[in-house]
Amino acid sequence: MGCDRTCLDGIAEQYLAAMVAHDLSRLPLAKNVKFTEDGVRLELGDGLWATASGVGSYKLFFAEPSAGAAGIYTVVQENGTPAILFVRLKVANRKITEIETLVARKETTAILNTDNLKEVRPIFLETVPAADRPSRAEMVSMVGKYFDGIEQGNGDIVPFDKDCIRIENGIQTCPGSASSPLGALSCGAQLSTKIFTYIQTVRPRRFPIVDNERGLVLAIVRFNHPATQQTVEVPGRGKMSMGRYSQWPNSTQIAELFKIKDRKIKEVTAVIVTQAYKAPTGWE
Repeated sequence: MGCDRTCLDGIAEQYLAAMVAHDLSRLPLAKNVKFTEDGVRLELGDGLWATASGVGSYKLFFAEPSAGAAGIYTVVQENGTPAILFVRLKVANRKITEIETLVARKETTAILNTDNLKEVRPIFLETVPAADRPSRAEMVSMVGKYFDGIEQGNGDIVPFDKDCIRIENGIQTCPGSASSPLGALSCGAQLSTKIFTYIQTVRPRRFPIVDNERGLVLAIVRFNHPATQQTVEVPGRGKMSMGRYSQWPNSTQIAELFKIKDRKIKEVTAVIVTQAYKAPTGWE
């Protein structure tokens, strides 16, 4: 029995309501449902399920009905403190078989601003005309080049729209603040400074949801930072620090959603959680 977009969105809403109510009986669960939070396999009902007390106005739903896959980005209240929640749901025969979550808490990430996440940016809700929709493989390839560009320190290989913006844990990081070390550089120009090559590898990479109706690609990846290099020579700027994540071996698990428009990466939004170096993702 299939589950179209309306069905998947409904199950996503059910998930959030059940979590806040701490009531598993409200969900259509498969017998052997698998649940992870921040890469750790848990019993459903543990983790944020035990501490969440509310859901904010920011709720971004997306889906790939043919794959039985639904995604959620939202802001939640946890013991009185806001956090950003990402959820991936896998649905078969209208029952939830997989639940993957990341929770960006102020304790587990270097950057976080939930005040900027009040309403979903309209571009993520736009429908792409059927004749203008790239194939799933094309969309995944475009997004894969973004991660290649990070590894290589080369923004020129990434199909960025000239006005692309990136928002990470509620903070716009490209173009960045004029007061930041990278100033107002574009997303591509930032990569080409090689300032992010402390991210030695972006592996593993998964692309579990491609919502071609809205031009969205979900990538779930792990950035690996071995801390073997703390500075880089940036043309015209001299030696620059690579930032706090280059100071000790660590990884970040990231759920990153890309908006593809006119076959260019137009906008990126991400939920980022810091972990131990090369920690398991829970979905190897």
